[in-house]
Amino acid sequence: MRIDDTFECGASPYWVRFATGHADMEHEPRLFCFVLEGAEEGLLSDAEIDDHRTVPRHKLPWVPPLRMTVRARMSHSAGEMLGTAGFGFWNDPFDWVGNVQVPPNALWFFYASPQSDMAFAPGVRGHGWKAATLNAGRADKLTMALGNFVFRLPGMSKLVFSLAQTRINAHEQVLDDVALPEWHTYRIDWLAREARFFVDDAEVLRAPNPPNVPLGFVAWIDNNLAVMGPGREFAFGRMAIPQKQWMELSRVTIEAIGI
Repeated sequence: MRIDDTFECGASPYWVRFATGHADMEHEPRLFCFVLEGAEEGLLSDAEIDDHRTVPRHKLPWVPPLRMTVRARMSHSAGEMLGTAGFGFWNDPFDWVGNVQVPPNALWFFYASPQSDMAFAPGVRGHGWKAATLNAGRADKLTMALGNFVFRLPGMSKLVFSLAQTRINAHEQVLDDVALPEWHTYRIDWLAREARFFVDDAEVLRAPNPPNVPLGFVAWIDNNLAVMGPGREFAFGRMAIPQKQWMELSRVTIEAIGI
């Protein structure tokens, strides 16, 4: 399968379009925009396109070797943009009430504002604009159910996350030199044994041991915040974002590549 969406007449019918709260999507020829304005604290505001919502996780469409190329820009610089935003591949590990149903796996360009502190890779700060991989492998339903139960016990989230770190393979590179309001071409080459990330054809991260499970594509902007990592008590919320902010895409291409 190959996807090449230039947004000539809006988003391709292939994508699931999702918007809730104070978020929406706008388009003009060859431009698709995710908009967020007036988000309320405690209420999800999220706009996204994806291909993971309508199929079971074991049937998600994307496996290596493949290449994703996205042309994108955002309204605000890193640090000024609020909430989270980005694009790439993941397995959407959560259910509608926040339980982690499967171990998280992702390869993406991911942004989190300074209100978040999500530290997965040692020595890399927990917010900013990043190239990142997260490989937590597979686990059976009983293990996941037990983990969710213990995680919700008072004071146990630090322990559960520390134990999870022993099985999570994460690689991240903060992209402080990339100006988000400017147009850039972002690329991920997802191979069986490594993932390579590029910005305007310059390699910014080479990550060994990427996810080896099927993943779905997502591009989004929302008002989420989270704190998680070694020694941190887990916290999750939705922040108020009175300012108007947006992410624009002019092209998304996903295609198989030779090894």
